[in-house]
Amino acid sequence: MPVTLKRSLHDEPLSGYWEWDMTGTRPFNNKALIGLLGYDQDTSVHQAVIAESVFEEDLATARQMIAEHIASFGEQPFIFEARCRHSDGSMVYLLLTGHAQWNGMGQPIIMSGSFVNITRQKQTEQELILVKDLLHKTNEAARVGGWQLDLETGAVVWTNLTRRIFGVSDDFIPQRGSAATFFKEGHDRDTLRKAFVDAIENGITYDLELKVINTAGVEIWTRTIGQPEFENGKCVRLYGIFQDINDRKNAEQELIRAKEEAEAAVKAKSQFLSVMSHEIRTPMNAVIGFTNLLLKDPRDDQQEYLNVLKFSAENLMVIINDILDVSKIEAGKIEFEQEDLDLKELIHNIHAAQLPAAINKGISLMTDVDPRIPVLIKGDKVRLGQILNNLVNNAVKFTREGSVTLSCKQLSRDGQQAIVYFEVRDTGIGVPVDKREYIFDIFAQASASTTRHFGGTGLGLAISQRLVNMMGGNILLDSEVGKGSVFYFDLVLTVAEQPEVPISVILPARQNTSLEGLKVLLVEDNQINVLVARKFLERWKVICDCAVNGLIALEKVQQKDYDLVLMDLQMPVMDGYQATTAIRALGGKYKTLPILALTASALLDKREEVMAKGLTDFVSKPFKPEELYDKICFYVNQ
Repeated sequence: MPVTLKRSLHDEPLSGYWEWDMTGTRPFNNKALIGLLGYDQDTSVHQAVIAESVFEEDLATARQMIAEHIASFGEQPFIFEARCRHSDGSMVYLLLTGHAQWNGMGQPIIMSGSFVNITRQKQTEQELILVKDLLHKTNEAARVGGWQLDLETGAVVWTNLTRRIFGVSDDFIPQRGSAATFFKEGHDRDTLRKAFVDAIENGITYDLELKVINTAGVEIWTRTIGQPEFENGKCVRLYGIFQDINDRKNAEQELIRAKEEAEAAVKAKSQFLSVMSHEIRTPMNAVIGFTNLLLKDPRDDQQEYLNVLKFSAENLMVIINDILDVSKIEAGKIEFEQEDLDLKELIHNIHAAQLPAAINKGISLMTDVDPRIPVLIKGDKVRLGQILNNLVNNAVKFTREGSVTLSCKQLSRDGQQAIVYFEVRDTGIGVPVDKREYIFDIFAQASASTTRHFGGTGLGLAISQRLVNMMGGNILLDSEVGKGSVFYFDLVLTVAEQPEVPISVILPARQNTSLEGLKVLLVEDNQINVLVARKFLERWKVICDCAVNGLIALEKVQQKDYDLVLMDLQMPVMDGYQATTAIRALGGKYKTLPILALTASALLDKREEVMAKGLTDFVSKPFKPEELYDKICFYVNQ
């Protein structure tokens, strides 16, 4: 611990003269030394007081040296260091030199000499010892060894920890180039040599992570730092560290392996769900397809059963789609389109889609759209529609009486950026306070009875929250049990170039267009799917031919002038992608022949991806008859 002096070192004598009466008859009156020890300089202090201030072991050493000095009749002056107690309890270090004076009878009567106050020096030495010890301990803890190379003399210095990293003994004498021999041959050693040359020639400090092989043959990751030092434009020495980072690198590699395994697991899960989705959608296509066919002209006793069957099948498809969406979100497979969309039209369509369910429950479904909202904004129509549809569907489901209102307002606008606020308000059952933090968790619902009373999987809100988060927003909830809930969020949206003429809501239906006489090639290997699709095509008076794989389809399109091709994607011999590529390669009219993917693939959810494969558009299975009808009408009449 540093010594604390009563007065500043600048106020105390750094050196002085002392005299000691060996007869003990005179008081000690050396003012400089008395003051240095903290006593009043204007009073006499007994020599015994001064002697008692000296540490016992130092006093014993002094007496021994004085005795030897007297025995030799003062041939050499004596010199010793003494630790003295200051009057305030602190420590003063003194360097004393002296000699004896004899009387006429040859007896020593006075000891005299000089003293130097070396307290500051001793403090500095102690602090240096502490710093050196701390540096040693921290280097040991961090596994850091030092090194230095004198380029003029060739002298090399290694610390003990550097020796331990390389596995050499403490008496090993390093030379220039010794360290390089431990680095792994090839990339590691070549990298070090290049960095070493750049440091000397160009003054570039290097900081590398390389492998060494110690004397025991063990590979160790090290961090190697080299710092050049120049004098008069010439590099005269290099110094730096070797740090053992083997544990950290091993931990990093474990994390990388764990990350790769996790990514592989997610990929496997995604592929599994994709395959399972396709396998589930295929029979569901038959269930929904034949249900729709039977509903065209059912017997009176079948109507109710078919409606229940259709409702159940469509509900099952919603669950399948929700599970796939969760999987895609977790796998990071969700991407957002930035296309022009009419927000008013989107909200109108959501209202139209959810209105039948609201009417069946006897509740009102209303919309409130701010007239200041731009006609066109940039965004993902499908994902934004999915969010709002989920929230409105949820509100309708949990509202027994009253109303559900979908609102959209512009909060602010700055140039091409607009902050748009979305809100879904209902008068439903509400959410208890203690359940609100869990309501957006996957498969979570407010209570165990919710599923029994209202149905659902608890995925809708979870998917909506995650999609809004990915768009830069956050869904919030205000609710009171028994009075209703409000789900709301806002998004920063880019304003698109506005049309000169206001856009009206355009519904895609073309039910008045006749398909009679249209020639369509259906490419499908599943006979049930063939049967379902053909039944609808024949009902619309379409001339339909079939091919069970892509190779047969390639032959048929060259034999007959088809107006449109319905192409399954997963088939034996030649799949839909390969067949489409081959058809487009025929050139001429085949480059513009409409080819619609009729597929159950879960990953096929972006029109751009489909078009990149040469396909014109797609219809997901199980298909909605009106959607298939409308798309056929649209593409054959372009």
